[in-house]
Amino acid sequence: MISVEDFGEAYSKFTIENKNRLRISVTELGATVLSLLLPDREGAFADVVLGYDSPEEYLTNDGYLGATVGRYANRISGAGFTLGEREYHLTANEGENTLHGGTGFNRRRFFAECVGDDTVVFSLTDEDGADGFPGNLRVQVSYTLTDGDELVLAYTAVSDKDTVLSMCSHSYFNLRGEGRIHDHELMINADRYTPVDGKLIPTGELRPVAGTSMDFRIMRKVGTENYDINLALNGDGACAELYEPISGRFMSITTDMPGVQLYTAGFLSERKGKNGARYDAGSGLCLETQFFPDSPNRPEFPSCVLEKNRIFVKKTVYSFSVK
Repeated sequence: MISVEDFGEAYSKFTIENKNRLRISVTELGATVLSLLLPDREGAFADVVLGYDSPEEYLTNDGYLGATVGRYANRISGAGFTLGEREYHLTANEGENTLHGGTGFNRRRFFAECVGDDTVVFSLTDEDGADGFPGNLRVQVSYTLTDGDELVLAYTAVSDKDTVLSMCSHSYFNLRGEGRIHDHELMINADRYTPVDGKLIPTGELRPVAGTSMDFRIMRKVGTENYDINLALNGDGACAELYEPISGRFMSITTDMPGVQLYTAGFLSERKGKNGARYDAGSGLCLETQFFPDSPNRPEFPSCVLEKNRIFVKKTVYSFSVK
């Protein structure tokens, strides 16, 4: 079932509810996830993603809370890349580098439509040269909440020029619904990660996680370390699992993307969130399924090139349960 109501004066909020009363609310502002209500082992519901009460807060605050980010999720070094024989110069918004596409998608208005009883589809046309990227790009982001308690995020796109593309959801999860995420237990199915320099740009290596703090192959507590790192997924089974032992809420993620960025909100400054909550570093964590950061400048990484008139199709599935 889908219901629609106003979100501020200029936007709408679309809420999908399944037969088990799980609910997700999304808006055309940034194709953003506003809330996600899940039950604990006692059947009590809580909102497990960070967000704000008003469109104005999404438009003025940093952090990309719940937003769809693009054209390129994560960082591109030197705010540029070469594709074919041409150099492209992008919007630099993190020092000399580009983060999440520069101006990007997170404050753009998408066109929204409801499809059936369980899906909302957001569409956006990004013009040739926007933020310096080539090609008129038509993208669609769909949210489907199934009666099997799965949230399916599907991304499709087509460009009239060769371009680069990596979109992802930037939701911050806190499965307890409050407090910090340090006692959450996490598994990431990755044997290797991409080490970075002081500006969080990959060095080009693929280093084993064994013996490092990036080793989440066996589920363990997240802890207090500030993570902002891409892990190279093994590609078989779940890419990640997250468990909150007090509530019993459990989330499993599968994806056809090659990497996942683990971000524990270390750069999230103290701020007011929705329903009077206070957020800061460690209030939530992101598991951003994506191409590797700086792939446009790293031919040794999985290719993020979208060829002219080829259709881009990627999907990430979140499965929810309790233990």
